[in-house]
Amino acid sequence: MKTRVRFAAAFVAAMTLPAGAQSLAPSPTLDAVRARGHLECGVHIGLPGFSFANDRGEWAGLDVDFCRGLAAAIFGDPTKVRYTPTTVQQRWAVLQSGQVDLLSRNTTITFSRNATLGVNFVGINFYEGQTFIVRRAARVTKPAELDGATVCVAAGSTEERQAADWFAERNLKVTIINFQRNDDAISAYDSGRCDAYTAGVGALAGQRAKLRAPNDHVVMTELISNDPQGPVTRWGDERWQAIVRWTLNGMIAAENLGVTSANVDQMRTTSRNAEIRRLLGADGNFGQMLGLGNDWMVNVIKAVGNYGESYERTVGRGSALGLERGVNQLWTKGGLLFTPPFQ
Repeated sequence: MKTRVRFAAAFVAAMTLPAGAQSLAPSPTLDAVRARGHLECGVHIGLPGFSFANDRGEWAGLDVDFCRGLAAAIFGDPTKVRYTPTTVQQRWAVLQSGQVDLLSRNTTITFSRNATLGVNFVGINFYEGQTFIVRRAARVTKPAELDGATVCVAAGSTEERQAADWFAERNLKVTIINFQRNDDAISAYDSGRCDAYTAGVGALAGQRAKLRAPNDHVVMTELISNDPQGPVTRWGDERWQAIVRWTLNGMIAAENLGVTSANVDQMRTTSRNAEIRRLLGADGNFGQMLGLGNDWMVNVIKAVGNYGESYERTVGRGSALGLERGVNQLWTKGGLLFTPPFQ
């Protein structure tokens, strides 16, 4: 009986420790970012809607927004970030070498990558699904109708393996031609070398815009996989992982709680919702627990908005891609997006 009492007392004491008493170790990555004065973010070499540089070298997109938001969380300034374009093959080495602080590009979360590459996937910012783009004149509407076709794909991508597996399982024969770069694969398809090009549906919407006659091509609606994507960090820096993870969680939580770039200051001072007050630093020391200022999420939301604002502006109905939210909607509205509580 005495043992039970001692255990219960110890449990209660552990659960009531003051904020920060069990904080994570210092972050070498965060220290390096602050010392150099900017964040280094690995992005796609050029995918409209996700990470794409205009003629003036200005980057924009859903993944770029996350980099800008993370810079705002650290410095209070979303411009303190530099971008390193990475190919499918280069991205892991660029991250592992320390050349970038994180990857924020269309990268599918898989078991083998997490287990063998020394990387951590810290959350999901886009639920992707693989399909195909074909010429409208071919009148092909379903992946199974590609039996006997040639398919272009980026070498080393999850799409390459998944396409091969999907057709083999159905005893369908296709010739898969891989290319070192996505742009080379889509160019080969555009020139007529392949009957189809395969990638995620979001990526295809962006790649379609690069074709010589976009309206002559159609993206299939039937998916052959579910490929959740999100930011990636290196192993060995738990505090940095937490900063990246909870910045993403904070953007999703802000949308769920009705906090926007337009009302964030008002919500911080007038809201009586306990979770909103913790998220925005009005109560608690949540930013300090991560080694940041308590107004870190205020700075993020001011810079790029909540998740929904960023989505609609970059890939959604307010963008050239015009993607519906679909499964990337909040769970309260029929989608898959949710975040653990800020408690």
